[in-house]
Amino acid sequence: MSNFKFMEIDQLLKELDKYSFKQLHLHHTWKPSHKNFNGQNHIKLQEGMKEYHLSLGWKDIGQHLTLFPDGKWLTGRPFHMTPASIRGWNTGALAVEMVGNFDLPGTGVYNELGYDRLKGRQREEILKLIKYFIDKYGEDTIVFHRDHPTAGKTCPGTSLDKRELIEEAKKLDKNHWGEKYYYNLAKKGILLDEKRYDDFMTRAEAMALVDKIMDRVMELIKEK
Repeated sequence: MSNFKFMEIDQLLKELDKYSFKQLHLHHTWKPSHKNFNGQNHIKLQEGMKEYHLSLGWKDIGQHLTLFPDGKWLTGRPFHMTPASIRGWNTGALAVEMVGNFDLPGTGVYNELGYDRLKGRQREEILKLIKYFIDKYGEDTIVFHRDHPTAGKTCPGTSLDKRELIEEAKKLDKNHWGEKYYYNLAKKGILLDEKRYDDFMTRAEAMALVDKIMDRVMELIKEK
């Protein structure tokens, strides 16, 4: 039977308060990717990672935590144990693997499974953990795998910018001026997939939004 445990973010942060860390190590799994996740196979994917890590001669699964595309956290290596995360920097680190390949298309090592985006609940959850580390230990404790001079990897993905994530995390406890408009639209039945208040809108996203608005308008007309 697996010793892995699902944890909500509030429960997780409360548990982490029992320990002291020097760094938060952020990784992407690369493989498995979002395509391997079906919404129900959290444990199976985690067990696959553990089996692979054991084949490398490691004592246990390398990471303390795995964050899945649906935003669910699953524990791995016990928190009190040193992770197999970044060689030379492991002592005192909390290691997190985010399921997905967050390299930009055409960068990093070719992955036949394609490329993913860190968005939605998965992004929201990692930002909460980053915010926790910033508040408790400082911004300098947020570490990408590729930060190590000998890492030779793009991990946690070339699409991710550490400074951007840190600044986004720091704003979590502040209400954005766009917050009320987001919820006003939701109340009117126009549901947006993500908040991303300060991002640019692509042509495709603009078309999707207009389409949702038109659908809602037609529904209101029919109701009359």
